[in-house]
Amino acid sequence: MVMASWPAADGRGRRSLPPESVRRRVNAAMRRSVRQAVRYGAPMIVVGILADSLHLLLRFGEEGRPAASLGTLGVAVTIGLGHVAVRGRRRPEPAVLGILLVLYAITLVTSRMLTVLTPVTAGYQALILVGSALFLNWSPRWHASWLASAIGLSAVQLIMAPAGAAGPAASELMVAALAALVSGVGQPLAFHRTQRMLVQQFELRQLSGLTRRHEVAVESLNRELVRTARVDTVTGIGNRRALDEAILALTGTRLAAVLLDLDHFKAFNDSNGHLAGDEALARVGAILRQSVRREDLVFRYGGEEFLILVPGGDRESAAALAERVRKAVQDDPSGSPWGLTVSAGVAVADRFSAANPLGLLRRADVALYQAKRAGRNRVVVDDPVSLGMPRPAGA
Repeated sequence: MVMASWPAADGRGRRSLPPESVRRRVNAAMRRSVRQAVRYGAPMIVVGILADSLHLLLRFGEEGRPAASLGTLGVAVTIGLGHVAVRGRRRPEPAVLGILLVLYAITLVTSRMLTVLTPVTAGYQALILVGSALFLNWSPRWHASWLASAIGLSAVQLIMAPAGAAGPAASELMVAALAALVSGVGQPLAFHRTQRMLVQQFELRQLSGLTRRHEVAVESLNRELVRTARVDTVTGIGNRRALDEAILALTGTRLAAVLLDLDHFKAFNDSNGHLAGDEALARVGAILRQSVRREDLVFRYGGEEFLILVPGGDRESAAALAERVRKAVQDDPSGSPWGLTVSAGVAVADRFSAANPLGLLRRADVALYQAKRAGRNRVVVDDPVSLGMPRPAGA
């Protein structure tokens, strides 16, 4: 009785059950609609009862006082149970059912007290029965329970009515039965229509949320793919593709280049294996990332060669950076057992041109060769006089 009615999934073409999360949200929305109906309907009921009680007093005087007192009871019950339905933490349906049964019982008793009002009270009963179908989106099981209880009250009144009042009581029961039939047919139709609309609405919201999450995930994946396409997998720094893009972006700026090369790395690879060589390269890449500024750019230039581009750098600052890296590689605890060192060449372009990047890089390469020839594990800043010096193979 307390659960919403959902279409069954029997595998024969009937509508399948919506997801559990959607069912919970739909049930909550339906309960909110019941609370809203009580929130706005209870004041109207109270005003209607008070107006009707005042009419009974004015029309019938002392004879109408008992019926008016019943109206006062109806007001108290409506206010009390209405507060429970709207503010209570539990389901609102029991409180709503209590309000309807009390109002219906009051109309039955009023009809017996003032038989002249029997046609009017029969209309009230029909109004309550049909109105409950129009304004309450509660479960059809709750609605069927309410209709059965109301018809049961009318039947009890007919059974207990004296011989002279049996006719009016039977008429009231007939009117109530017809109103209950209309209410019992219309309410489930409206309920299930509203339920399907809510299911579609929440499923669309769920799909929209899922789509947005997928879009965010795809965007994140795309950014990661773009980043990965520009990162060397061994060292974790920029690759040649990233270098080409950086060269284009740095056109027209003052730029310093630091070209570094691991000393005797071929012999290291031959002695320790390529896996150890990759570990050494990865460690140098980490040292470079830790040593540069945020605006500096680091790339793997060749097999064991690395390049640092320093936007706005001069010879002194670039040489100091190269010396800092050289010393970090030499003193690195993980690399010192292998005896790895690095040589570096530094060059500066006052106005770098992406149309001829090799001019700056060749000067840095010549300075690197001078560092190798001077004994390795050192930094040399380029000298324009040395531009014509060739770099021998295997240096």
